[in-house]
Amino acid sequence: MSIELERRGAVAVMTFNNPEKLNAMTPEMRKQMEHRVIEVRDDPAIRALLITGAGSAFCAGGDIRTFASSSPVAMRDRLKQQHRVTLSMYHLEKPVIAAVNGVAFGVGFNIALLGDIILAADTAKFCQSYSNVGIVPDGGGLYLLARIVGAQKAKEMVLLADVVNAQQAKELGIVREVYAAERLMAEAMKLAERLAAGPTRAFGLDKAMLNRGWAMDLESFLELEAVGEAYVMETADHREGVAAFKEKRKPVFKGE
Repeated sequence: MSIELERRGAVAVMTFNNPEKLNAMTPEMRKQMEHRVIEVRDDPAIRALLITGAGSAFCAGGDIRTFASSSPVAMRDRLKQQHRVTLSMYHLEKPVIAAVNGVAFGVGFNIALLGDIILAADTAKFCQSYSNVGIVPDGGGLYLLARIVGAQKAKEMVLLADVVNAQQAKELGIVREVYAAERLMAEAMKLAERLAAGPTRAFGLDKAMLNRGWAMDLESFLELEAVGEAYVMETADHREGVAAFKEKRKPVFKGE
């Protein structure tokens, strides 16, 4: 069981690799994921992150067999580690694509929600399954889900723990597009490569401003916007974009 990271050009592909248990998240996998996200963050050659699962599942949630043996202190430590993963992905100033290839239950669903764009196989299923075992969602799930589907629908999904198929997830605005399972990774790579070839410094600021904007009044946000605009106008990508526009050609961005 591991979190694998493979570099394909400017795209890093992170894979949950515990297929015998439907990629259920173990404490060791959480620790590995934390390190992998930092690795992606700190490598300037990586300009987009694609997340998926090995085998027939994306991630079936936390490995519940590790819960019963956990003391309150150990459980808090486990959650704090998950929170570090959540925050590092949420604040990652690079595009994140989640390619949901099968079940995404519990924390697996919530990790998918950290994707800036979510694609799904037609075999994908989503579930906020926590109430089935009498606990509350972790990994920021309530926070993230309500901002996509609205508070009322999020309550319904959490309280009832109904399974949502890929097409329903698309209709709810969770998923951008649904593909046949055999096409999913090719389409996800195509999208990841498109984003990796873009002005990734500007993309990073786009994400940061959208994330912070929820907690800001308009006046404060406009000040943040002005600072961000002043910053990106000094980047090489901005100069390249202007030059390409004047020369009537496609820009070649380098994330600089």
